[in-house]
Amino acid sequence: MKKKITAITLFIVMLLSLFTGCVQNDIDIKMNKNETGSISATIGIEKSFYENLKQIGSDPFEGKTITEYTYEDSTYVSYTEVKEYDSYEEMENALLEMTYETDIIEDAQSSKDPEQNNGSEIEEKVSDPSSEDVFDIITDGKDIDTTIDSENDSTVSDLEEKDNHIFSSVNIEKNSGIFYSSYSFNAIMNSQSNEGLDYDLNETFKITLTVEMPDKITQSNGSKIDGNKVTFNIADITANQELSATCESNNTAIVIGVVVGLVIVLVGLACLVKFKK
Repeated sequence: MKKKITAITLFIVMLLSLFTGCVQNDIDIKMNKNETGSISATIGIEKSFYENLKQIGSDPFEGKTITEYTYEDSTYVSYTEVKEYDSYEEMENALLEMTYETDIIEDAQSSKDPEQNNGSEIEEKVSDPSSEDVFDIITDGKDIDTTIDSENDSTVSDLEEKDNHIFSSVNIEKNSGIFYSSYSFNAIMNSQSNEGLDYDLNETFKITLTVEMPDKITQSNGSKIDGNKVTFNIADITANQELSATCESNNTAIVIGVVVGLVIVLVGLACLVKFKK
């Protein structure tokens, strides 16, 4: 009986902290001049909620290197993953495969009736992070394994209806000219719906996207531009928002080469004229 009461109490505390906390997704994109780049993705969970998850047997960061930070007077526990890419296309594919980490919240809410479960299934439904690494937050642009356990009641149509991808489209380009190159980043957020949920997505998930371009950014609809970096703070994930940035980079080496070449030609012509005289 004591064990049952303890499980119920922990579960109620966890749900209360769920609605007052949030999950933060910080995505940092770096674009290089040679069309390679990197993506750094950080998942932060409010510490109180994270501690409650561990108490009932579920540690989503198990086996990972975590750090703590403070945001708006709250302490968060976070995990960061960084991957390098050989092309802009690979980066586009990786971003398109990134999803909101709703697994933890959905697993917690699937155990809403501890009386019915006699307190015995709470740990089972929220734990077992080894069954699927919910924090493999960046992929290599490969197909996602959507294999469904035969014992699971979920269907392919259920998965299709619930699209929790962060982006619906991503385009990263380089346009080269003789004396300059332009770089552009454009992404459209995949709008989420609060329908059928008993928590508010905008209260639970906070998204920040930072794009570092090869040169000073000349145009963007981001909230903050600092040289060659722009930050987008996504306040409403239920809307289709467009995120864009552009920069132009002078091909200094080519310009210098052309100037040096012209100087050599002029000097050669001058010497030739002088020699003929």
